[in-house]
Amino acid sequence: DLEPRVTEVVDRLIDGVCEAGSCDVVGDVAAWLPLVMIGDALGVAPEDHPTLLRWSDDLMRGQGQADPDLVACMLGAFEGYTSYIGDVIDDRAGCPRDDLMSVLVHAEVDGDRLTRDEVVFESLLILIGGDETTRHVITGGLYQLLADRSCWERLLADRSLVPGAVEESLRWVSPIKNMARTATRDVTLGGRTIAAGQKLLLLYPSANRDGDVFPAPHTFDITRTPNDHVAFGFGPHFCLGAALARLEIRVAFERLLDRLPDLHLAGDA
Repeated sequence: DLEPRVTEVVDRLIDGVCEAGSCDVVGDVAAWLPLVMIGDALGVAPEDHPTLLRWSDDLMRGQGQADPDLVACMLGAFEGYTSYIGDVIDDRAGCPRDDLMSVLVHAEVDGDRLTRDEVVFESLLILIGGDETTRHVITGGLYQLLADRSCWERLLADRSLVPGAVEESLRWVSPIKNMARTATRDVTLGGRTIAAGQKLLLLYPSANRDGDVFPAPHTFDITRTPNDHVAFGFGPHFCLGAALARLEIRVAFERLLDRLPDLHLAGDA
């Protein structure tokens, strides 16, 4: 249902750069598409999209940093977002709309509802999860397609290869790099003993280059099948936005192929 809207947004972004001769794909195209779509879902005003993008970037840049300027920007972004979304929560509490914020504010399961703080954090998770990840797959995948020009030429000749290129881009980029978990019981894995209570770091890019699962794992192959990557996680933690992400990446690739077939990398950097 969202494909016409995604296509509209992608075309508008391409309109902004197609006559310029060159562009920064991240800043001019890829960062905006998922931000606009997740902003639509949350029900925020279009004029607030640039502010949300800035807050999202500042929050991610400050993660684990010692630079006081980056940390200050991160804290300022969180304060700004909290104040902004608080007004949105108040509005939806009294006047629900057909958007995700209204769902979060009014959702109730067996008499249990999200607290105000939980709505703030859940909406922030959705914003950054929907914005930060997809942009990297679009840009990282596009880079690989253009770095090996034969991939781009094959897609130009046969659009049926695009879904496979999307899946291989997801495997190749793996935008979520890791997730921490705690072992709930003693277990032996790969000849090593993991004790209950020990912390584990799941490295998704490593799993997506597992030679036992993927033949030639360090080769970018748009025809790879099967492609059982774990870029979206798995089990009960499978990505909520997987279908939307796939749609955004596919439409971005298709419209770039249709409208900018001579697209090429500006340099080797």
